[in-house]
Formats: sequence, structure tokens, C-alpha cells
Amino acid sequence: MAFLQIISNNILPLIVFIAIGYILDIVFTLDVKTLNKLTFFVVLPSFIFYSVYSASINITMINVFFFACIEMFFLSIIGILYGKLRKFPLGKIEAFKNATMFSNTGNIGIALVALVFSNDPFIVNGETPYLIPALSAGTMLLIQMNIFLNTLGLYQAGKGKLTPYDAIKVILHMPVIYVLVSVFTIKILQINLSDLFIWPLFKYSAQALVAIVMMALGIQIHHSQFKVQDIDAWAATSLRLLGAPLIVWGLLTIWNTFGTGFSPIVCQVLMIMSSVPSPANSVLYAIEFRNYIDFATEIVIMSTFASILTMTIVIYMARILFPI
Repeated sequence: MAFLQIISNNILPLIVFIAIGYILDIVFTLDVKTLNKLTFFVVLPSFIFYSVYSASINITMINVFFFACIEMFFLSIIGILYGKLRKFPLGKIEAFKNATMFSNTGNIGIALVALVFSNDPFIVNGETPYLIPALSAGTMLLIQMNIFLNTLGLYQAGKGKLTPYDAIKVILHMPVIYVLVSVFTIKILQINLSDLFIWPLFKYSAQALVAIVMMALGIQIHHSQFKVQDIDAWAATSLRLLGAPLIVWGLLTIWNTFGTGFSPIVCQVLMIMSSVPSPANSVLYAIEFRNYIDFATEIVIMSTFASILTMTIVIYMARILFPI
């Protein structure tokens, strides 16, 4: 039953949005770059501001943040080594890294954590005592992913087509950097925005992220030459869905043995969030810089469909490896 819930509540809505974008492009021949601009300059900054401002941050969550950075570093190294082994051009190495280092924490990950920890076996006397700590860890992972995906990921996407200097210039023209500085400054100064007229603007814009990004992906799929037999796309999919949870399991074993250690709930969240598919944003960045668009699209689609099986396996294994 839980398996069907994961599919119906988290995977199917994404597939429906992708299908809507695909069909709309067939009928109207839409311009995906216009949707890109709307995402980069309105929806995504609002989503990041809303997520960071709403999050509760403590020492455990800071440790979660740094743990996620270590995981991302190992995935980056593997991506570089695989690209060198396969003799990829620089642009394709960066596209491979963007699809494996980063994940769909915003659309799938945080919702999956909410679903898992609000159902059996995590219900105690009709209550969900593990849901709040699970969502806190999930939110910190979401913040970490958004910060790096929308800075480092953007730089890597442009690196294949631009000089490092030009790629940095492009990033500095995006509002994400300034949004991050603003929201952390506001949190440090403890300024309350929730009662101001501007707060609903951030909230409603943030809620549009999933629909717009996934429909843009559907439009791009219609434009792309999709190859299911691409061995490199399958390698990226395997690293994203299976390699990342294995890396996290190994890191958690070391962290809990020699470090401060995480609670079983946080460990399970780290495992679950590491198993979600590649982010649709990697396709948007590929489109923006015209950097291996078809390759990026293949990985996102393959990993999204394959994750229906692999995420269920990881959820099951997380419960065994880190019992409460």
C-alpha cells in the first residue's frame, strides 16, 4: 500500500505535468526558454526564499548540511572519473555531474519524507512523533541542494560552453545569489515577514515551481531525440539512484562511529533523500547554455521512472540499517 502511495502521491503528479507540457508543445509549439526565464527570475528565487526563511536551523541541521556537502563531493569525483574514462568533452562531463551530484529534493524528496514518516510503522498511538524531526532534516537537505544546484550547478552547466569568468558573470546576473544573501540576512536579524503583504507573493510563487519546471521538461522532451539505449545516461541514472545511497550508507557508518552521530530518523532521511532522481533543473540549465540538452533530458526521464522501484528499495533498506 505504501508503495502505491509513493507512486500515486509523488511520481504520478510529476508524470502528469510532464505529459501536459509535452501535449501543449505539440498543439501550440511553445517556447521553453520563456518558461526558463520565468523560472530563473521569479519562481525559483521565491521558492528558495520561502524554503530558507521557513526552516528551523540548529546544530544537528548544520551537521546535516555539511554531511550533504561531503556526499556531493564524492559524487562529483565519481562523475569526473567516469567522464575522463569515457573521454567525454568538458561540457558532457559537467552535464553528467549536474545529473548525479544534484537531486530532485524539492519535487520528490521532501514530499517522500513527509509521506514515509506520517504512515506506519512511524505512527505511535495515532500520532506521528517522528515526522517533525524528519521534515527538519529534509528541509535542511532541500536548502543545501537549492544553494548548490542554483550556484555550482548553474556554473557547471555554463562551464562547458563558456569560460569560467563568463560563467560566473552569468551566475551573478541571476537573482538566486542575491536572494540567498537577503534571506540569510533577514533570518540573522530576525525580521518577521509573515505578516507583510509580500509574504503571500513568495508563498504562491514558490508553489508554482513543480508545475512550471515539470511542464518545461515535457516541452523539452518533445524537442529532444530521446535514446533509451544510451549507456552513459544509464550510468548516470545508476549512480544517482543506487550509487548515492551506497555512498551515504558508507559515510553514515563512518560518521556515526567517529563523529557526533545522527539519530536513526535523521539517518533514514539522509538515505531516502539520497535516492531521489535527477533534478529537472539540470535540463533547464542545459537549455539555457545549450549544453548537451538531449543527454540531460534522457537522464532526468530515466531516473524519474526508474526511481519508482529504487526509492522503494532504499526506504526498506533504511529501516533495516537504521532501526528506531
